Amino acid sequence: MANALRGSDQEKVIPCRLHLSGFEKADSNFYSLTIVGDGSLYFTLSTHNIDTHGRVYRYDPSRDALTPVCDLGEATGERGAKTLPQGKSHSPFYELDGWLYFSTHYGYFATNDEREEPAPIPDGYKPYPGGHLMRLHMASGRVEDLAKAPPEEGILTLNMDARRGRLYGLTWPKGLFLVYDIATGGLRNLGPVSRGGEVGRGDQYFCLVRSFAIDPRDGRVYFTNADGQVHVYDPDADRVAPLDGVTLRRDILGQWDPHKPGHQGYNWRDILWHEESQCFYGVHPKSGWLFRFDPPARKLDLIERIAADDLRRSGQFEPFRYGYLTLQLGPDRETLYYLTSTYGPDGSGDSLRVQQATHLVTYNLRTGRYDDHGALRLDDGRQVRMSQCHAVHPGGRCYACPWIELPHGNADQRPRWQCDLISFADPLVATRQGR
Repeated sequence: MANALRGSDQEKVIPCRLHLSGFEKADSNFYSLTIVGDGSLYFTLSTHNIDTHGRVYRYDPSRDALTPVCDLGEATGERGAKTLPQGKSHSPFYELDGWLYFSTHYGYFATNDEREEPAPIPDGYKPYPGGHLMRLHMASGRVEDLAKAPPEEGILTLNMDARRGRLYGLTWPKGLFLVYDIATGGLRNLGPVSRGGEVGRGDQYFCLVRSFAIDPRDGRVYFTNADGQVHVYDPDADRVAPLDGVTLRRDILGQWDPHKPGHQGYNWRDILWHEESQCFYGVHPKSGWLFRFDPPARKLDLIERIAADDLRRSGQFEPFRYGYLTLQLGPDRETLYYLTSTYGPDGSGDSLRVQQATHLVTYNLRTGRYDDHGALRLDDGRQVRMSQCHAVHPGGRCYACPWIELPHGNADQRPRWQCDLISFADPLVATRQGR
């Protein structure tokens, strides 16, 4: 399978192990993979099937044990209700005082002219009830339903201010900004913050951001709109406003019309806090440019392009139209890990069967060293097409829930895909250990 890759990437393949869930209707994972304090991983396998809800799983690396945690339909009391299902969780898990906090979303939508929007409700089904804020008690496995978004609004984006005990969410498709107080159980809806969101028309359309940046020093919440403007929620003023003079709109990132669907525009895709530098680091979708964001200084600077090496050399954009939710900080606290994709044939000889080849890229914030470590492949040779989640374990392995080619015996058969947990050896472990 290594010969399926082109050029200098022919010898650079990372073998991966598959951890099967048995959930045959799992077809995606968006941002929902988190390492918690005891070293285990929690993740949600999502589905776009109208009669199926997503499922939460736990994987314990010390015992190599993968166990189901809950069905989102059962946890919300909506299984069998013939409402549009809680097919997804679209956020990481956030740990606080023995609980994991997360949210639910739905995946039953229609795509029209590259615009994703709610699909017509089939006969016999009820509208989507709204996404839920949930929490899971890790010791007992008990799941609690905390609050619900407005009807027909899923919770697309979620982050936690653990110091102040707050959750912040953004709904889809209208882009409503939610504030939840953990101590009081109160949920407030501050209304739309991205014009008409993804159901807007004309200049009211904005593709919604998928990640919030929360400054732990003052609890301010930062996000972008598709025109690149950075906005901030100030908890003291209790309002959302533009951050004057700070934008991600740069010509080098490409030319994007923020009011046209099919891309993230000048939104950031993924962003994380770096305690050591007291700054945020994030990545722009499609271009794969890494940036540094310093809120008090009101500075947002591009650093390096961390797309796959052949895209850097050719000047091409990343394949997936929305980019990748896979930026992670390594155990050394100075290396960023990023799962991105490039173009590559699948080895069948059929030019029509060209898929996204997933690569692991690392970038050291101290030295500026960039490395493309190669393409992920299962140990049986099957492709890893794309991932929208990533976790770097201090035990020396990396984890993801990508799209994986299903086995088939007919060479002329087009591949079908599943979504499940995989793991692979961290290529930098030996380096960190001085070998």
